[in-house]
Amino acid sequence: MKNKHLSLENRITIQMMLDERKPIHAIARVLGKPDSTISREIIRNRYQKSERPHTYHPCSKTRNCMLTHICGNMSCRKLCAHCVGYCHTYQCPEYEPELCKFIKNAPFVCNGCDVSVRRQCYSARYIYNARQAHAAYENKLRETRQGTSLTPEDMKQIDSIVSPLLLQGQSIQAIYTAHRKELPCSARSLYNYVDGCYLTARNIDLPRKVRYKARYKHDNRATSGQKFCIGRTYNDFKEFIKNNPDMSVCEMDTVIGSQGGKVILTLLFRSCSFMMAFLLKNKTQESVITVLNSICRAIGIETFRRLFGVILTDRGTEFSNPLALECDEYGEIKTHIFYCDPYCSWQKGMIEKNHEFIRCIIPSGRSFDSLTQADVTLMMNHINSYPRKGLNDNAPITLAEFFLGKQFLEQFGFEQIPQREIILKPALVRKPKFK
Repeated sequence: MKNKHLSLENRITIQMMLDERKPIHAIARVLGKPDSTISREIIRNRYQKSERPHTYHPCSKTRNCMLTHICGNMSCRKLCAHCVGYCHTYQCPEYEPELCKFIKNAPFVCNGCDVSVRRQCYSARYIYNARQAHAAYENKLRETRQGTSLTPEDMKQIDSIVSPLLLQGQSIQAIYTAHRKELPCSARSLYNYVDGCYLTARNIDLPRKVRYKARYKHDNRATSGQKFCIGRTYNDFKEFIKNNPDMSVCEMDTVIGSQGGKVILTLLFRSCSFMMAFLLKNKTQESVITVLNSICRAIGIETFRRLFGVILTDRGTEFSNPLALECDEYGEIKTHIFYCDPYCSWQKGMIEKNHEFIRCIIPSGRSFDSLTQADVTLMMNHINSYPRKGLNDNAPITLAEFFLGKQFLEQFGFEQIPQREIILKPALVRKPKFK
């Protein structure tokens, strides 16, 4: 709600109009606020002006008071209420100072009272000061945003749900989406609790609690003249998709382990962010062509054309034979290959983004030589079962069942992992060491 809180200028206006003895309704009309807002502001932030020690304030219960001998003088026959100054001086337990009618009712303060009226008034004086009221408002605002209002039992419940999943590599947003009904707070509060060290997990356990380096900007470079890209550039890709809007688009790339070792070929379907991964012995054209042909044999060329209608990739040497990639073993066209522009990995940003999940499990520089295809498939099952905010908090594998078909997923060993069991840490594929 816009302009929900009163500003310092609003409070100065309230003070000035109170000094001019303006009614609360007139103040509310000037500020465009309800009368109740102005009344609560004055009552909440007024303060009692200090009086001299001998100042006398009558008790509001004087007329009906029957107390005696509170001073300890048992020989006195008078009611204590008849002793002038007694209630205020001896601090009677029943004492309640009588307030002026302008204090008990609107305008609730003494701002604007005439000097002659003040001399004859024995009531306690209350004043509204704009700057003092605004300072109190700011202090309260800071206090409410510090610490937590949850009970220790609530914090234990949150910690038992959130911390184990954070230590498995999941994000707070994904955890909150899956356990919204069990958590007595918002996702933003969970970030604050982790940052304030209220939970077992710490900031270092959050997948993306890092500070990115400034992005490197390439100078204007000449367009690459590689012959295999002629007619297959990114502009050609956009034109092809414009003319064939129903064509399925797949992004392709490789993830490198150690130099000269095994690599992982990744294929991502733009329609559902579902990513497949295959372990290659080396980063060569023959390895990539063999994998694509094996997929085509497994599902049939017609299904391959429907699911892999267009493949967008980079200009790496392993993808530099488009004719072999586009044709199956018998020379039939099974797909269409297009290439991103040089130094423009953002043109296939979906697969680049998904590679971050692979790097969470297998950090950069680690060798893939100890992995098997079963390990890679297990890793992809965990990654594809992880819900994404961009998919309306759905997991890619859930959407893939609709777009690709359950039979296709089962054929390559893909299955959904329960969210509480998802692990996005190196422990997922770490091999035990035997002596």
